Amino acid sequence: MPFLVLLDEAMRRVRTHLRAIFPAVAVPVAVLSTLVQVVQILNLRGVLNGERGGGSVPLFWTPWVVLGALILLVVSALAYLAMGRAWNFASRPPVWGTLLLSGLATLASLVLCVVPVFYVAPLLSFTLPVMVEEGVFGVAALSRSAELARFNPNHRLTESPIVKILVLMLVTTLISYLAGLLVALPFQLPMFIDIFRHAMSGDQDVQSAMSRWLWLQVPAVFLSALVRMAVYLYTAFGIGMLFFDVRGRKEGSDLRSQIDSVFGSPPPPPPPLPLSSSPPGEPWS
Repeated sequence: MPFLVLLDEAMRRVRTHLRAIFPAVAVPVAVLSTLVQVVQILNLRGVLNGERGGGSVPLFWTPWVVLGALILLVVSALAYLAMGRAWNFASRPPVWGTLLLSGLATLASLVLCVVPVFYVAPLLSFTLPVMVEEGVFGVAALSRSAELARFNPNHRLTESPIVKILVLMLVTTLISYLAGLLVALPFQLPMFIDIFRHAMSGDQDVQSAMSRWLWLQVPAVFLSALVRMAVYLYTAFGIGMLFFDVRGRKEGSDLRSQIDSVFGSPPPPPPPLPLSSSPPGEPWS
């Protein structure tokens, strides 16, 4: 399946399942992100106002809670779509252990001068579909993901699954960032203008001006989380479609039947329009 066709197919599948999967995944993640923002605002207001105890609220663990909830919800949702698995699929210890191994490998590649992550992240991106579809966990799931990602019998760069996944990740990450920025900008722009005016007028108390606008960032965080989750779901569907494409070409299975068995059959084409029964030489009725 050509890469652009695969992306179009993924978009069509996302539109089909968006109503069923998006509220159950995006809304809880957006709420958790908003709660984290509220805790950070309370902490930052204490710091800006010079209150004793400002900054004492433990914030280091809150992003990890949101990340864990995000992984749990997304993995469960994708498992629910694949072969009708239960939503609690991600609560199994082997799933968390495999995701931890994948995350540590990606983090290690990021620490090593950043560049290796552009190879390791696509290499391990099939780990989730492998767990859901093939029931393989741990190091075996990572090895299976790497095996499929490296499958390129024609040795063409444009046909490499690693290159396709990397392009998909980079493009969707950029779209997610720009979409989140576009949603948050109307809430952030008044704060920036007010802070700039105070700075230009010679007012040294810029912290109080910043403190007045902090709560306006709460709806911005909620809406940005919803937008980013929509983009992330498209990324997940794209990787899932590419997984079935690569596995089908590598192992000779029917790609269309594999995709339809997981994501549902496409709607039938509309019936052709009836032809006019006018005799030859006469105008159409």
